[in-house]
Order: sequence, then structure tokens, then C-alpha cells
Amino acid sequence: MEATRGTSQPTVAIAEGRAAFADAVRHGDAKAAGSIYATMARLAAPSADLIEGRAAIEAFWQAGLDAGVVDVELDAVEVKHRVGLAYEIGRYVLHLRPSAGGTVVDRGTYLLVLEQQSDGSWRRVVEMFNPERPAAVPVGTPRR
Repeated sequence: MEATRGTSQPTVAIAEGRAAFADAVRHGDAKAAGSIYATMARLAAPSADLIEGRAAIEAFWQAGLDAGVVDVELDAVEVKHRVGLAYEIGRYVLHLRPSAGGTVVDRGTYLLVLEQQSDGSWRRVVEMFNPERPAAVPVGTPRR
């Protein structure tokens, strides 16, 4: 992705990381999804204990892929950065196709804290996401 006029390099690099994560999920590649996190990153997922470290986060995403996650859409609402540190707030749409059949769509918000690494890359160091309420239901299932 090329930088456009008025777009800072950190913002472009952060957007490339966002796209790489979504692409990794679409291709069922938990290792590639995990590679966008810093070695000692932390993930605060809904209804789960704090997940610490790239390997544990990769295992989390592998479990999601195994459970039927097939796609994720990420819409950054705000990205701010300072020297070496950035945050991103956005909305996500997670698409699942469980083995039981049907399609489940989970929508919510996310918060990322990113840190510039010694090699110049930007990696997630803290991530938190929160689904909308009510909880996701299979597409075509009437809500009560």
C-alpha cells in the first residue's frame, strides 16, 4: 500500500497490519494472524481470561478458526499515534460458519494499542474487543 498525500507513514503501516490480519483470518492462517502481535502482547477477549504472549494469542485465533471463523471485517474509526505508540478504535464484523451449519455474524467494537518495534514495524501490544448486544445469532434465526 502506498502512502497518499497527507497520510503519515505510521498510519499506513498500521492500516497494512489491519489488512494483513483480516487476510490471515480469511486464509485460515493463525500463525500469520499472530505475527501482527508483539511477542509479549495481551488480548482481552470477551468472557475469557487475559491471553498473554504471541503464542497464546495465535492459539486463541487457531481455536476460532477451528470453530468456524471464516472472515473478519475491520473498520478503523480513529487511529492516533505518537512517537513509538499508537491506538486504534474501530468496529468489527466476524463471520463464522460453525460445523452445525448456518452462518453466524458477530459485530462489535475493538481497541488496539500498537507499539513501534525496533525493526520499525508496528505490532499490537494490547487488544480488546467487545461484541454488540444482543449476542450474535445465526443469520435467518428470529430473535425473541
